[in-house]
Amino acid sequence: MNETGEIALLPENYSDKVFAILLGLADGATHARDDIDPGATEILPLYLADGLLEALEWANDGVASDEAACMWLAALRGYNKLAGSFPDNAPQPLNRWIDEEFSRVEIFETIHPGDPLNLAGLDSKDMGQPGRPTGPGADSTGVLPRAAIAALLGRVPVSTTATLARAAAYLTHDAQAAETCIAAAKIIRSAMERGEDAAAEWQQLLEPLEGTAAQALREIVSRVGEGLGQSPVDAYNAYFAEDEQEQAEEDSDIAAMPAASAQAEVVRDPEVDAYAVALLSAIHGSDAVGERPASALDDIISELHDRWMALLV
Repeated sequence: MNETGEIALLPENYSDKVFAILLGLADGATHARDDIDPGATEILPLYLADGLLEALEWANDGVASDEAACMWLAALRGYNKLAGSFPDNAPQPLNRWIDEEFSRVEIFETIHPGDPLNLAGLDSKDMGQPGRPTGPGADSTGVLPRAAIAALLGRVPVSTTATLARAAAYLTHDAQAAETCIAAAKIIRSAMERGEDAAAEWQQLLEPLEGTAAQALREIVSRVGEGLGQSPVDAYNAYFAEDEQEQAEEDSDIAAMPAASAQAEVVRDPEVDAYAVALLSAIHGSDAVGERPASALDDIISELHDRWMALLV
């Protein structure tokens, strides 16, 4: 149901957009790292999505569940995957299908680290929540990819999307980042439902936000906004083009410098690019990532999408 109590319909092309957003998280992070091996940036959101999936499975069986707790337990399984063990004295939930699938993912060199505040916030025996954050004061771009997951649940009031985003953020971060995560989730959801037409309301969502994650979200929205009206592929290329042009110019300048004067390459933030491509995918669907290379996580993403849609449609 929506905010007025009416039965809500799933957005047009909902299945395609769910799949595209999940692919977009992996694609954006992979593009930022320029490496085929997966990383914590996209792995943690996929685990959080499985946490919501578990809550949906319970609901489908007529059993009430706590979505925040399901996401936390899923995040702990993700922590175990990334860190090699569970946090001291924390629950150790049993494996689910996603854990079995991850055990079969081929890693060529290493799983890339993501925002360190994510693992730091999960390294606790307690679940982070409002009033009792496990990452007190934490505010970073690591909350952005999970906002896309909170936006995936269809046929619920926007207030439910906000509740899920807040709970997901507090698993590792604090209040300021949680407010940004809520806005980021609402932006993704609006794009899923109304495409480019939703962009007119994004600035209002951004206005009250402060902090590191908020500034990154503003920059993403600005860059994506510059590509509105273009084809999905052109919009994708436009998002990355400016930085890549700057890098090409910098590489040219560096080549002309003495070795001692050369500067390090510009480092992209996988958390930022993961969310940005998820937003492009929410607007355009799978056409936004139609030219992406295969990801090591594609089989997991496909299975997650199929399980999600089996419960939502």
